[in-house]
Amino acid sequence: MMNTTESEMRHISEIIDQEKQRDVRPLLTGVRFLDKILGGYYPGELTTICGGEDSGKTAFVIKQLNLFAVDQHIPTLLVLHGMNTRSFLASMAAYYCSIETCNVHEVLNPVHRQEVADYLQMLSGAPLFVVEYRGDRRFIDMLQDIILKHGIKIAFFDEAILYYSDEGRHVPGQMKMLALRMNIPVVATCCTWNYREGPEGVKPSLIDLSGYFEKIGSDVVLGMIKYEVFHIYEDEHGHDLHDMIALEILKHKGRIVNRRCLMTWWDLYLRGSQGGSTDSLQHQEDAATGNATIKSLIDTLDLRTDN
Repeated sequence: MMNTTESEMRHISEIIDQEKQRDVRPLLTGVRFLDKILGGYYPGELTTICGGEDSGKTAFVIKQLNLFAVDQHIPTLLVLHGMNTRSFLASMAAYYCSIETCNVHEVLNPVHRQEVADYLQMLSGAPLFVVEYRGDRRFIDMLQDIILKHGIKIAFFDEAILYYSDEGRHVPGQMKMLALRMNIPVVATCCTWNYREGPEGVKPSLIDLSGYFEKIGSDVVLGMIKYEVFHIYEDEHGHDLHDMIALEILKHKGRIVNRRCLMTWWDLYLRGSQGGSTDSLQHQEDAATGNATIKSLIDTLDLRTDN
């Protein structure tokens, strides 16, 4: 039987005092549908966003990064895995500048140079910290150090289900512990299938995945589906589903649910076009600016305007 040392044991009154001091205010997503049902992202909770390729998961995260880090100056962490830094910066700029383009790299061409350069200058002062995933044994420990050092209030993982450490440990399971230990919301995207073959006109059932996410401790599971991928062009009521994406709440704190809202492709990819409320909880602390990581990424693009 495992012995508990005196230093590990605390009286219940100490735990109560500690919990009273914890910041448990949620960060609103800015999407009215989610904020009404979920109440936002809560400290200590893991939210997983699942879906197939090109279903809008990364675009949704880009939207959230701009909301928290750029608009509200909330210290935010992004762990990159599924895209390179150039694609990441181009996607951030395309969303914030409302540039309509199917090829995100077109955002960096001379046509948009001034507009994008102005945005990147603003982004340089945002408290957004970027880490490229490394599969070493101390990766999660390193993230804890970053969170403490920079006062991170929310962390995003890109394509987290792909992450494994060199010891074979499944990092998504550790993300839940990261949320608990650091008392921050952690949001992770994962690709659940790659255009899985199936009957034309029939979308996959994301609700079937809920049991899988139980294993990695997700408190909330969201699903995203782009209907055209499955050759679905209208719903049972005859409504046009071209360029439509479904955002589904599959699990909410232990309950299996199936609530859905629809948004257009441009609602997701263009700033300010979604019908949901953009009101969000204002953070009262002054955020540290001058993020060297973001500045170094921007410098590699060599986006300079001619004076």
